[in-house]
Amino acid sequence: MSWNQSEIIGARWQILETAKRVLSGKASTIEGARIIAGCRFKAKLEDDADILPFVGIDSETDALPLGHDRIHWQAQALADLQPKIDEAQAWARDLATSHCQNLIAREAALLRWPD
Repeated sequence: MSWNQSEIIGARWQILETAKRVLSGKASTIEGARIIAGCRFKAKLEDDADILPFVGIDSETDALPLGHDRIHWQAQALADLQPKIDEAQAWARDLATSHCQNLIAREAALLRWPD
């Protein structure tokens, strides 16, 4: 396996693991979408129908402070923004669930390198 193949398979593995974490509730849907969208080029899946919704989620929610970004925000600003974050998370979950399931169903094909 060449370096490029390893990089592609590694990025696809990260996408699949993130999809599993989102479905299990171990990762927020928006944070998962940010990871999946960020891996799409290395994974060579930039035009994949099950990846594109995550790009949309990332784009629509990029102004929301999640994860590590929250340390840069004041507590009151976060509290004021929380209803909008909750609404965006619910929207993202509704949009992403079936695409996470589709990606996981395609796991073997995504991780297999064509001969």
